[in-house]
Amino acid sequence: MQNKDRRHLVDLEMEKLLKEILKEITPTEEEHLEEHKLVEDISKRLRKCDVTPILVGSLAKGTDIRNNKDIDIFIMFPEDTSREELEKRGLEIGKKVFSEMKIPYEIDYAEHPYICGTFGKHIIEIVPCYDTKEVKSAVDRTPYHTHYVKKKLSRDPSMRDDIRLLKQFMKGAGVYGAEEKVRGFSGYLAELLVINYGSFEKVLKAAADWRFGQALDPENLWKDADAVGYFFKGADLIIVDPVDKDRNAAAAVSKQKLSEYIIAAREFIIEPDKRFFFPDERTAPDRKALKKKMEERGTKLIGLEFTHQVINPNMLYSQLRKTQDAVSKKIEEQNFKVLKSDIWTDEENISVIIFDLEIFSLPQVRQHMGPPIDQALKEQEKFLEKYKKYLPYIKEDRWVADIKRNYTEIEQLFPEIIKNRSGFGKNLRELKDVKMVSSEDLLKTKSSELLKMLDSLITPL
Repeated sequence: MQNKDRRHLVDLEMEKLLKEILKEITPTEEEHLEEHKLVEDISKRLRKCDVTPILVGSLAKGTDIRNNKDIDIFIMFPEDTSREELEKRGLEIGKKVFSEMKIPYEIDYAEHPYICGTFGKHIIEIVPCYDTKEVKSAVDRTPYHTHYVKKKLSRDPSMRDDIRLLKQFMKGAGVYGAEEKVRGFSGYLAELLVINYGSFEKVLKAAADWRFGQALDPENLWKDADAVGYFFKGADLIIVDPVDKDRNAAAAVSKQKLSEYIIAAREFIIEPDKRFFFPDERTAPDRKALKKKMEERGTKLIGLEFTHQVINPNMLYSQLRKTQDAVSKKIEEQNFKVLKSDIWTDEENISVIIFDLEIFSLPQVRQHMGPPIDQALKEQEKFLEKYKKYLPYIKEDRWVADIKRNYTEIEQLFPEIIKNRSGFGKNLRELKDVKMVSSEDLLKTKSSELLKMLDSLITPL
């Protein structure tokens, strides 16, 4: 078979696959009717509170996925409303409406607090913002995002299907969601990618060739392409927000999730398959098999377990990662070596940071480097006096002393880490119940999700 014929066959198979996926992910008419009826009910109640409600997000744009039940309603306040009044009234109105509808709710936080409620399978957010052309808070851009995408899709409605495909693909790859838990691609970002490249397939083909620092400017708001990279210096992916040229719409995407997305795109192009959209659900491993796998690796698992009250998920994941980085640094400073680490939380009252250690036991002594022999004599004498009991010696061009280590086993270091809590996230630093846990402790967990995470962390030999 010639390459041209083979390519044509692959294209036909791709087209057939994408049609099948679309049938599964496109919301039904009944689903949309139910959602829009709910939106109208909420909006009527909001208008009675003298605010202007506006539906935003994927439901408003027609880019939503079946069974993805997020409903985002913004309530717009006049530009001269104080920030304090906006937050206070926004919460009061949200609480009033949800209470009238007997919808359980909680306060969530973005740049400012807002009300989030659950009605059946629907997650409903009522978010206050300013009715302004000049952005006063980060959420003020969202209505403009909605308007921009709807305008683009009105010119080419077929892109709605491409956006749905890209969102589901990102879900399958585990990179969908800009929240701190995922640090991946937002729905708006998926929409921008399709608008920029024109179709689902073109987005993936382009992504397969991306390099770190890739910059896209969908509306050519920057006349100088080099200036974009300079302005957003250090960003792994730059996508200029069409409604704000000074904002990188991809700022939340971590290098890890960007890498995972690029690899998924490359693999899909080579071998299109449904599993990229709907991967098999991972089952909890057998504890004995997992323990055996741990032992065969010869590494050591050790963790920090935090018992806490409910913390806002975005804050919780952010603080867990901050703590993870700080503890990893402390471990490496003492010459132990972290091979891998990860975090897990039930998002209620238990969180764990797990370290898989390549080096976890060390000799009693370590080599401490002193000043070069041609440095100021005062510095050399200071070193020699401080370490004289260790009998300093010369190694090539500098003084060296073999000194006693503070910690020879990783278990000796963790109580000190827990005591000092240097670099811990604020809420975690203040907790009373923080303890070190061993691999044996972790294997006793009742959480199947934690066992799955351990299984993915501990790769087989």
